[in-house]
Amino acid sequence: MMLHCVPEIFTYRKLIMSINYRAAVFFIILILTMQMSKSTLAQSVTIGGTPSDTPELEFMSMFTGDLFANFRHMERFAPVSTMTPGPIPWQINSEITEIKFKGKFLGQEISLEEFIETSDTSSFLILKNGNIVFEEYRHGDSKDTVHVSFSIAKSFVSTLVGIALEEKLIDDLSDPIKKYLPELTSDTFDDVTIKHVLQMSSGVRFDETYTDPNSDINKMGVLVMQMSYLEYINTLKRKNQPGTYNHYASINTQLLGILLARVTGLSLTDYMVKKLWHPLGMEHPGYWVLDEQGHELAMGGMSASARDYAKLGLLFLNKGKREETQIVSPEWVKKATTPTETHLLPGDNIKSSNTAGYQFQWWTPRKWDGDFLARGIWGQTIYINPKNQVVIVKLAADQKNFDPTIKLAYIDYLQELGQSLVN
Repeated sequence: MMLHCVPEIFTYRKLIMSINYRAAVFFIILILTMQMSKSTLAQSVTIGGTPSDTPELEFMSMFTGDLFANFRHMERFAPVSTMTPGPIPWQINSEITEIKFKGKFLGQEISLEEFIETSDTSSFLILKNGNIVFEEYRHGDSKDTVHVSFSIAKSFVSTLVGIALEEKLIDDLSDPIKKYLPELTSDTFDDVTIKHVLQMSSGVRFDETYTDPNSDINKMGVLVMQMSYLEYINTLKRKNQPGTYNHYASINTQLLGILLARVTGLSLTDYMVKKLWHPLGMEHPGYWVLDEQGHELAMGGMSASARDYAKLGLLFLNKGKREETQIVSPEWVKKATTPTETHLLPGDNIKSSNTAGYQFQWWTPRKWDGDFLARGIWGQTIYINPKNQVVIVKLAADQKNFDPTIKLAYIDYLQELGQSLVN
């Protein structure tokens, strides 16, 4: 701080020498106070946008001000890597039709227009039988703008794990994660398999309360400025036996990103461009937020356009194919989206901290109907209903989504919408 003040002190040198000692001291203190106030004007916040006493991080400032603009421009808050558009774009046909739908939301019936307004949605797409039948943008979004994924990124990362498995870069999902990452020395991860990590069942103790400044997810941002993510993961303790309890902890996905970089010999960005982004024919650039060491924020730091998010939904709707090209196997698509173990099933489940179901970084609604979704904490969603051949993309900057009751009500509404669009 004093180094910043030296120029000002010398600027007023003659003035200080010309007045008495007490006035000089007062004058210097005044200058120091002005300098300190410049560095403390901005209030530090949590990922959930609530006030925090933690040191202010430039990345966290994205959760204040115009959130819609911030979520379109992650590069303003952190370094990013770029995924270039695919050389052969997958152009999705538009057959816009009028959607007359009313669904239940918190005990009331509301129209789709009311739902979009209520949920602070900035991009909303409905695809039916592979065609866009509804497309609306607000708050500065357009078909050409990108929007941060938050935890939608997890479903992309999971898909890359499936591809790496099919390329035999990973021997088996039942392999211990330590087999590939010997630097993972903490006994917390003894007996933890890749499958456990995919299923958010590693047993790691990790508090993901986004609005609590003292939660692990919020304190992590400060700690990883001093160490790598792998070093940070080594500090975490165990809460449950691996493979017995579903507890959502984003640090699991960060571990999957580290795993992918290790087994592929490529950055997460480069592997995704090669195996998913370009094969899917993404129309727009995509981005990954990078940490202090230049590694991707696999747990939720991706950005893409609404139409490009929809392509992941179409890929899974079409059992891993883009038109005639198989990108990931149909076996992986089914395995990744179908809860198979007791602690992963939707509904009131004493073996899970969630009412929704879970599998390989994909969710199911609490009243599961064979449908599944990727979702992000500020209201980002890719919802897929295979029965009705429906994909819904919703991008938002909605702080209400941090309320578990409202978050589940949003998913229920999207599910009802998807179920209404019968063939």
